[in-house]
Amino acid sequence: MSVITEHQPHTIRTSQDDYTVEAVSPIPGLWIYKIPDEVEPLTAFRWRIGHHTGTAIACALYEADVKRGAESIADVADWTKSPEELRSEVDADELYLLVGRSGCERPRYV
Repeated sequence: MSVITEHQPHTIRTSQDDYTVEAVSPIPGLWIYKIPDEVEPLTAFRWRIGHHTGTAIACALYEADVKRGAESIADVADWTKSPEELRSEVDADELYLLVGRSGCERPRYV
């Protein structure tokens, strides 16, 4: 996987359904995108950092925050690995501490 700076279709997974959004991948394995209006319609936290498999990792109010958040966790793991591998390698508390410093937080759906 490589860095993708132009918007491309990316499928995200939620507890409700799968959605296709326009996203960029500033870090191999991580995608940045805005969730559709029908996903969590009452939240102001529309921007996401997501894994290449479609699972949300963190959310924020602003696109700039998720960009900084993705950069802050770039070296935590090889994000091109599967979710199962990452769960055994990544400390979730450390992950959310790092993205939290960028204005991101844990999304409601994961």
